[in-house]
Formats: sequence, structure tokens, C-alpha cells
Amino acid sequence: MAKLSPQIFNMFLGHGNVFPLSLDGRALSLGLPPNAFLDWVEGNYRHDIEQAVQTVTGKSLKVTMRVLSQEEYSQLAPVVSVIEKAAPQPAAPLAPSPAQSAKDRRLESLNSNYTFESFVVGPNTSFAYNVCLQVARVPGQGRNPLFIHGPSGLGKTHLMQSIAREVCRNNAKAVVEYLISEQFGNQYVEACINKTHGNMASFRQHFRNVDVLLIDDVQFFAHKEGMQEEFFHTFEELYNNHKQIVLASDRIPEELAGLSRRLISRFACGVTVDITPPDLTTRVAILNEKQQRSSIKLPSGILEYLASRVRSNVRNLESCLVTLQTYLALVGDHEHPMAVTKALVDELCGSHFEQDAAIQVTIARVQEAVAHHFDVRIQDLRGKTRQAEITLARQVAMYLSRELTGKSLPVIATAFDKTHPTVIHSLRTIEKRAADSDEFRQILADISRKLTSESR
Repeated sequence: MAKLSPQIFNMFLGHGNVFPLSLDGRALSLGLPPNAFLDWVEGNYRHDIEQAVQTVTGKSLKVTMRVLSQEEYSQLAPVVSVIEKAAPQPAAPLAPSPAQSAKDRRLESLNSNYTFESFVVGPNTSFAYNVCLQVARVPGQGRNPLFIHGPSGLGKTHLMQSIAREVCRNNAKAVVEYLISEQFGNQYVEACINKTHGNMASFRQHFRNVDVLLIDDVQFFAHKEGMQEEFFHTFEELYNNHKQIVLASDRIPEELAGLSRRLISRFACGVTVDITPPDLTTRVAILNEKQQRSSIKLPSGILEYLASRVRSNVRNLESCLVTLQTYLALVGDHEHPMAVTKALVDELCGSHFEQDAAIQVTIARVQEAVAHHFDVRIQDLRGKTRQAEITLARQVAMYLSRELTGKSLPVIATAFDKTHPTVIHSLRTIEKRAADSDEFRQILADISRKLTSESR
């Protein structure tokens, strides 16, 4: 863990602040104190932690973390107060935890902060939130499958895990499985080649007998034909038995290049909802909700400043808040609290601001950049001419609009005065051409770099 500063390591992962809960052939479960910043640790250091575990154990284990309840924590070690900076005490030997109920075991892999109650609903998420809530209350009835799409960091995982948690709360006997598509893929590969840890029959029995299956980041299935075949039959089995399926991706089913047509058809046969970036009011509300979990409160003016600087990614917004709280916990004290200024915010959160600025690319700016590169007029990109050079420029502009702005296909179609199928055809054409030509990939990269660098 050399990548962590001593202060941060001791605050979050040091002696007495993290406890192993369970270990099997695939996963290591860790417990953090009740007042730990779980989102911050997972968002910034999960990969480093998993690499460290692999170095020590020689195995590639998935690391899951959750915040312990006060009762659980008091059984494992003396209560440690991070905010008051109490000196770390030696960890008590790990004693067997109380027997967990089946419901508790189902929730082990979920982020304890991801609930419907903690989800801040805004105009960008109102429809998605209400659909997810109904699915959680009446799974498998009329909204199946549910497909959630939107750019990274806007709340898709939060909603999916909220569904899983709500189903478990309402039905103690429900079999609920939440995982990202890569985990499904890893288990599939292991079932194919590792007979000592399971075989295909047990793999199929496990996934085809759940009541609710939630798969995040389904774009990972692209170009993996065997995995897609297996998931297709799993999908069919669950769907035909009225079991709830919830899927999430960064794009709508029709845009998932590398997936079989029949799988795309299954993904799109239910209810599809999208999540878009929140407005300023919602971003401020998100920050207010997040800081309720900490004793360190930032002034409303600073929250509004943060919300004005980070507009496209809720995860980055939350990370800025936790970064500031962590800094204040390390250098401040209750008697002489440190003043938080915009200059301090810029210093500590500048990298997040740069990341967000790179996202602020509009369709209009894409059209300008593409028109300039191909030496055509912007009105030609929106027009009906079918000249080869203009058609190619138009297709490139549509493709980059999707890649760099995260806008939905209907929005892009409207911006180019074209139909939804035309946009889909353009995306597939450019993807194929880029796959076949290094020179063409470089053209796309050059235009993308210019657009993202200008937005900083």
C-alpha cells in the first residue's frame, strides 16, 4: 500500500481500522468502522487493495468492503473515532462473528450506503428511480427486464443495489444476486476450466435459480461469444419463469457493439430508463445528503461552489466532498476549525475539476470540430446530401457525439435532423471502420483529443 500516504493509510486501513470478515476461493470481505468513508476508499483505492491482496496471497481475489454496524464493530475491537483522531489500538483477535441470517449474507457484497432512502431524486433520475422502486416492490411483474443506462458515475449502481436491498428487506426467502458482468464472466470461465471449484452444471444451477438477477456493466459481454451464449440461456430461463432481471450499461441496448442481435433484442424487450447528469440544485442536494454521514460539515457556499465546478459525474462530486472532509479531519480540530476557502477547494479538488471539464463537450462543438477537420460545412452535417465525404463526416460526428457527450440516440438524431436508425447505422459503420484501420482510429483520436483539451 505504498501508494497511500501514511496518514491516509492509518486513517482508513491501518491497525485497528479494518477487519477481515470472510475469505473463500474467490473473494475477501473486509469490514470498516461505522464512521469510515466507504465510498472514498472503494472509489479511489479498491484496485490498489486488490493488487496488494494478490501480492500477499498469490490469488486474484475480489475484495468487498462494508461499514460495520456499531454492534459488530464493538465485538471486534475498541471503538475507534476517525474524526476525533483517537490513537489506533491493537486489533482484537478476529472472533467468530454472530451467525448471520440468510438475508445478511445476501447483502454482504452491497454498499451499505446504496439505498432508496439515500438516493437523491432530481429531474434527471425521477422516472428511473420510480421504476426501480416498483421493480423492487413487485419483482418480475410487468417491468422485466429493466435496463438502466447512462454515463458512468451518475447512480446506476446505486439504484441497482437499492433494488437488491429492498427485495431482501421485503422477502427474507428471495434469492438475490448482484454482480458486475466481469464477475459473471470470471465465474463462467472458472466453471469451464476449473473442475475442482465447480463445473458448468453447478454454475448454471446457481444463476438459473435466483429470484432477482442484477448485472452491472453488461457492455463487458461484448465480443465474448461463449459468455454471451451462456448468459442468453440464463436470461431465457429466468425470464420465462417470471424472475426479475435488472441490467445496467453506459449505453442503450441497440448501441452495444459486439453483442449478438438476439441478446440485444432480449435486453430491449422490457423497460429501458436513462440517467442523465443532475442539475445544479440536485447536485447541491446530493452533497447535503452525503455530508449528513459525517460530523464535518462544509458551509453551504462551499457546497454550491463544488456543485458548480463538477457537473457531469456524481461520483467525482462525492469524492471532492470526502477529500475535503478527510483533509479537515487530519489538519483541523474542534476548537479551531480550519476555514474552507475556494482556493483550498481548488487545490485539493483540481484534478476532479479537470476530469469534469473534459466531459463538458456538446454536440454543437463536436459538429464544429468534425466540420473543420473534414473541411465541410456544419449545415452539410445536418443536411440530406449523400456525397461520400459528407456522409463520412456526418457519421464521425454522430459517433463522437455519442462517445464524448453521453447524449441519448434520440437527442443525437434530433441534433443532426436524422432518424434513430440512421444514428445506429452510423455508429456501427464508424466502429467497424475504426476496427479495420489504424489510420482512421488515429483520426478519431485526434478530433477527440482536440475537443477534450479545449474543454479544460
